[in-house]
Amino acid sequence: MDKETDSVGIKRVETYRPKDRREGYPRDLPYWKRRVFEAIPGLTLWVFLLLPFIFALLRLKTAFVIYLIFVVVYWFFRAIKFVVGVYIGVQRMNRSLAEDWVGKIKKLKNPRADKLRYIYLCPVYGEEFDILDSSFADWAKSDIGVEKIDVVMAMEEKKSEMQIENFKKLKEKYGKKFGSMNYFVHPFGIPGEIVGVKGGNINYATRNYVKKLEEEGKDLRDYLLVTCDSDLRPHAKYLSSVTYEYLTVENPEYTFFTSAVHTFNNNIWSVPSLIRVFSNTTTLAVLYTWVFERSVKSIFSKEEYFTRDTFSSYIVNLQTLKNMEFWDPEIPNDDTAFYWNSMVRTKGNFKGQEVYVPTYNDAVENKDFKSTHVAFYKQQYRWGWGKIPLPITMSVILRKGSGVTTFKKTQMFKSVIDQMWQFSVVFLLSFGVFIVTLLDPTYKYTAFAYNLPNVISYVLTVAMLTNIWIVILRRKVTPIPKNWPWWRNILDMLETYLISINMLTFNFIPQVQAITEMMLGKGKFKRNFYITEKVRKEAPPGKS
Repeated sequence: MDKETDSVGIKRVETYRPKDRREGYPRDLPYWKRRVFEAIPGLTLWVFLLLPFIFALLRLKTAFVIYLIFVVVYWFFRAIKFVVGVYIGVQRMNRSLAEDWVGKIKKLKNPRADKLRYIYLCPVYGEEFDILDSSFADWAKSDIGVEKIDVVMAMEEKKSEMQIENFKKLKEKYGKKFGSMNYFVHPFGIPGEIVGVKGGNINYATRNYVKKLEEEGKDLRDYLLVTCDSDLRPHAKYLSSVTYEYLTVENPEYTFFTSAVHTFNNNIWSVPSLIRVFSNTTTLAVLYTWVFERSVKSIFSKEEYFTRDTFSSYIVNLQTLKNMEFWDPEIPNDDTAFYWNSMVRTKGNFKGQEVYVPTYNDAVENKDFKSTHVAFYKQQYRWGWGKIPLPITMSVILRKGSGVTTFKKTQMFKSVIDQMWQFSVVFLLSFGVFIVTLLDPTYKYTAFAYNLPNVISYVLTVAMLTNIWIVILRRKVTPIPKNWPWWRNILDMLETYLISINMLTFNFIPQVQAITEMMLGKGKFKRNFYITEKVRKEAPPGKS
C-alpha cells in the first residue's frame, strides 16, 4: 500500500463497529431495557428542573428554602475552589513550559523511548488549506522529533476531491519532515453509521491503518495515536511531555493522555462575546477539574476511580485502542464514548493522565454573526446527544459478570446525577424564587420571602467578585492582544459575567433538547448531525 492510499473497503457497518455492540449497546440487550436506560438522564434532569414547581405546588416552603440555601452555599464554595484550582493549574502550566521534557526522557534511559512513534490522526471535511497548514506547521515543530510522527488524514467521501488536493499540497510541503503521510477516504452511506460526526471517519481510517501496520509486521504497542480536530495546534513540547508521562505512569496501556490546558486561542478574539466567554470558561473548567476532580478514592477500601473523561483531544497507545475496539460509528460521540467504553472493558480501571503543556484550538466561528451562533447552537445540541454513553454504560455495568465493583458502579451513577444537576443549578438560582412565589402566593408573606433574596444576593456578589481573579488567571492562559485600549480591558472584565446568560441559553436549551429527545425516543435514535465548519476569519497568532 502506497503512502497516498485511498482505502474504500466493504461498505458494511459490521466490519467497522465493535463486534459485541449494536448502536452502542450490547447486542443481546432487549429494546425495552435500552429505552429505560436512555430515559434515566432525561428523567433525572427534569426532576431537578421541576423541583421549584414541585415545592410550590406542594406548599413545601421550608424544604424549598433549605434546598436553595444548599445550592447557594455549594455554588459559593465551588467558586472559591474554582479560583484556587485554576491558580494551581496556571502554575503547573508555567513549570511545564519551562521544563526540558526531551532531556528528562533521555535521563530515564528507558529502551521504549527510542521505539515510540506517534500517529497524528487528522479528520477533515470541508477545511480550507490554510487551516490545515497552520496545524501541520505546529506539529512539524514538535521537539520530540517530527520524523517520528506519521500523519493519517481521515477524509469524508463527499469532500474527498478537495481534501486529496489539500493532502498533496501538505505532502509537498511537509512530506520530507514527517515520518510518513497517508490518507483514507471514509465511504458515505455505510448502513447504520451516524452522519455529521467524526467518529465514523476516524474509526474507518484507524482500522485500515492498523491493518496496514500489522501487514508490515509492526508492533502496535510502539505507537501513540493522537486524535484531535483538524484545527488543533500543539505547543512544541506537547508530545515530549506526554511521552515522559507515558514512560513513567503506572499501567500506561490502561491510560489516556491529554492536555489539561485545552485553549481556544487560535481565534478566540475574533468570535462573538457569548462564544468567547463559553470557550474561555471551558478552558478554565477543564483545567480546574484536572487539578481537583481527576479521581475519587473509596473511604472503605484502597480503590481509586478516575473521573476525568476524554474531551476533544487525547493520546492513547495504538494497541490499547485496538483492544477497546476503536470507536463505535453507530453513536453520535467519539471522545467521551471512548472513555466510557474503555471503562467498562477494563472493569473500571481505565484512567486519564494530564500534562500542563497547552494545545490551541478554534472556538466556533462562521462567516457572519448569525451563522456563527447557529453553528454554536447545533454544536451544543450535538454535545447534548453526546450523553448517550451514559445509558450505554449503565446497560453494561448492570449486567451479570460485568466485573465492575460496587464502588465504581456507584461513581458511574453519580456522574449521571452530577451532570444533570449542574444543568438545573443556574435555572434554579435565576427563576426558583419567582416560580415559587407565582405558584404559592402565601410564600411572599413569609420571612423567607423577605430575607432569602438578600442573603442570596450577598453570597452571589462575593462569589462573582472571584471573576476578577479569574480574568487575571485566564489572561495568563489566553493572553490579550497587544496594545488594547483601556476600555477594551474593562469590556473584557465585564464579558465574564455573560457566562450566566450563556448557561441559560446556548449551554442549556440545546442540551436539554437533546437529552429530552433521547428520553422520549423521538425519531428512535438521532442519526444525523451538523458538522461544525472550521472557519477562521483571522490568521491564528504565532506561539512560542
